[in-house]
Amino acid sequence: MRLLLLFICLLSAVWAQDSIVDLTILHFNDFHARLLPNAQGFGGAAYLASAIQQERKNCPRCLLLSAGDNVQGTPVSTIYRGLPVFEVLQPFKIDASVLGNHEFDYGYERINDFLAAAGHPLLAANFLTQDGKVFTEASSVIIERDNLRIGIVGVLMENLVPSFTTPAKLGPNKMLAALSTLRSEAAKLKDKTDILIALVHLTREDCDRIVTELPEYAITISGHDHGGKEIMFRAEDRVGVRLRSYGVEMGRLNLRYDKASRKIVNADWKRIPISSTVYQPDRVVAQLVEKWESKVRLVVDMKIGEGSSKKDRLQTKVWIEQVMRDKTGAQFAYISTGSVRDNLPAGQILARDIWNISPFDNMLVRANVPGRLIPEWIRGTTQLEPNKLYGIATIDFLVEGWRNSKDEALRIFGRALPLEGPFLRDALIEWIQTRRTVE
Repeated sequence: MRLLLLFICLLSAVWAQDSIVDLTILHFNDFHARLLPNAQGFGGAAYLASAIQQERKNCPRCLLLSAGDNVQGTPVSTIYRGLPVFEVLQPFKIDASVLGNHEFDYGYERINDFLAAAGHPLLAANFLTQDGKVFTEASSVIIERDNLRIGIVGVLMENLVPSFTTPAKLGPNKMLAALSTLRSEAAKLKDKTDILIALVHLTREDCDRIVTELPEYAITISGHDHGGKEIMFRAEDRVGVRLRSYGVEMGRLNLRYDKASRKIVNADWKRIPISSTVYQPDRVVAQLVEKWESKVRLVVDMKIGEGSSKKDRLQTKVWIEQVMRDKTGAQFAYISTGSVRDNLPAGQILARDIWNISPFDNMLVRANVPGRLIPEWIRGTTQLEPNKLYGIATIDFLVEGWRNSKDEALRIFGRALPLEGPFLRDALIEWIQTRRTVE
C-alpha cells in the first residue's frame, strides 16, 4: 500500500510538472507608420525587425503581437492610405494584430485592403457589419505552440464614433461593448484553449479593468495610450502590459504558466529600447522602407523655414492655433491635443516635419458664431456678448464629433460650423514659407 501511495504521489508530481509551461510574448503597439528612426536614433521598422529576430533566438515558445494603430502618422501612410505599412511589417511574421482607431482613418472600406495585405490575422471581435458579422472575419485566433493552445481575442474602443472617427468612416457598421464582447468570446474559447490573451486597443482605464475584472484572461496586451506602462500591471495571477508608441521600444513578457489551474506561476516583463546604435537594420525590411520612402522623399523633404527653438507638443498646439487665427482672421481657434502628432523642431524645418505634426487630412474650417454658443474651453475667460458673432477656426474632424455629441449644446455649436476648407497641413506649410522663421 505504501509503495502504491508513493507511486501515486510521484505520478501526481510528474503530472503537475507537465502542466507548467513557458511562454514568451514579444509585442509592440501604436507603431503609427514610423518606418524611419526618430531624430534621436530610436525606432524605425528595420531596427525593430532586427530586435525581434534577436529576441526570437532565445524564445522556444514565442508569439509576436501588435496592439493596433500600425498606420497613420507619417507621409508614407497619409499619401498611400496606410497600405505600405502592412507590406513593411510582413517580414516581422506577426502572429496577430488588433485593429486600432487609426486603421479607420481612410474609411472602413480600406480595412479590407489591410486584411488582404497583412499576412496575419487582424482581430476586432466587437466590430460588426450591418448584418451582424465580424467585419474582419476573425474575432479571435487559436495558436498552438508545443501543445499549448493559446487563444487571442482582439477588441477596440466601442465609442469609436464620435470620439475617435467620423460616422462616414465607420459607415453602416457597428461597434459592440468591448468588455462584454471579451467575456462572450472567452466563454466560446475556454474549452478549446489552455490560456487566453486579450489583445486590445482601449483607454488605459479599460485595459486595467480587463486585468482586474476579467479573470478569464491571463494576459492583456494593450495599445492606444502612447505613454505605455513603466512596470507590468498585475492583479492576482493576471498581468497587463503596454509600451510607448512609434516603435521606439518593444516588449518581452516571459511567463511560467500552469495549464491545469489556468494561472500564471510567475511573470517577468522588460521594455527593450530600439536604438540604431545597438541594432543593425534588417536588410529585407530596410529595402521595403526605402522602396516607399524614396517615393515620398521628393514631396516632403524640402526646407520650408527655420525654428528658433524646439516646441513640445503643447507649444506646437499653441503655435498651430495662432496660425489658424492668422490664416482665417478668427478671434478664437481650437485644435485638440490628440490632433497634434509631433513636435516642431528647432533649426531647419522640412515639409516632412509638418506632415508628421499633422498627418491627418484635416480641413481648416471657419465660421462666425454667436457668443452664446461658444464653449468656455474655446473662449477661455473672455466675456462674450450672447448675440454678437465671433470668428471661430477649428478642424472638420472636431466639428463632426461635436455634431454627433450626446451634449445638445455641443451639437448646436457643431452645426454652426462648416465641414469644408483648405487642408490644415497646407496652411501650416504656407505660413512657415511666408514667415520663414517660427519664433
